[in-house]
Amino acid sequence: MCLRHVAAAWFLLSLFSASALPQPRSATFSFAAAGDHAQTDATVASLNKLATSGTAFYLALGDLSYARGSVGKESDWCDFVKSKLASTYPFELLAGNHERDGSRQGRILNFAKCLPDKLNATGLYGVEYYFDYLGLARFILISPDLKIAGVSYDYLAGDPHYKWLSNRIDGARAAGIPWVIVGAHKMCLSVGDEPCEISSDLIDLLIEKKVDLVLHAHDHVYERSKQLTCASAHVFIADCVVDDGSDNEYAKGAGTVIVVDGTFGRAQDDINLGDPQAAYFVSNFTGRNMNLTYGFMRYTVTPTRLTGQFVRSAGGTFSDKFKISTPDDPGDY
Repeated sequence: MCLRHVAAAWFLLSLFSASALPQPRSATFSFAAAGDHAQTDATVASLNKLATSGTAFYLALGDLSYARGSVGKESDWCDFVKSKLASTYPFELLAGNHERDGSRQGRILNFAKCLPDKLNATGLYGVEYYFDYLGLARFILISPDLKIAGVSYDYLAGDPHYKWLSNRIDGARAAGIPWVIVGAHKMCLSVGDEPCEISSDLIDLLIEKKVDLVLHAHDHVYERSKQLTCASAHVFIADCVVDDGSDNEYAKGAGTVIVVDGTFGRAQDDINLGDPQAAYFVSNFTGRNMNLTYGFMRYTVTPTRLTGQFVRSAGGTFSDKFKISTPDDPGDY
């Protein structure tokens, strides 16, 4: 092979990151996720914690700067984030309602220019995209109930975005990827201030396909669900619960676990335990009226186990830790 061909081969190989190449099934990695960021003292504390968290990347689950009149000045918030993190750290973005069309607090595609994708994602980064990591997990990021660049992302049964999501989940299963994780800013099930704002079609799809973990923000609280095989926005259905999560352990493949974490930096909301949806959640919450604590979730993924742990950065004493594992998982976490 001539030197020119060798150089070309090396160039093509360099286009693929380690996250896109097949990896041994003994691989392990950690990532972080949360939403509702702002630029407060708590945000600084959370960014400082993130910088030393040992995570491979962070999923910013929407609502970024909150700065009014920031359209065209999104780079100011990007510079703030980058000043706290290593230049190579993947701070992966997803749109929230404060980055949608019409928002006075920025546009997601402008934020995406100054905090670009570093994980070779496929799709429209910041809006609707996915990536696989170490052959262990597929991450699918979506924007339900948001209009971005004139396009409405509704995820109603049969629409193009619903089909795209369904195909990405099925593709991960067909490829033998052990874990499927879906992130979206807006949610339906929650005991915070926000109402259900995403379609029942979307909720049903995620649960019917037994997505292992669904990540949300939007409500400025932390809450973790029981493991679900169905759900209703209006009434608690006891038969939907396959595992109540009271021992902080779930069996992989039995159902879906939902984590809402909007505690990164923005002022928090109240927890409403009188909401009928509260019965879908493990009784472990933080919010303005309940052990107000800021931070983010740190997840560790192995072939047989996915663990989540709340990382406190400021405020109270709240903590949470759980795992989803296969029957042959080797032990404690």
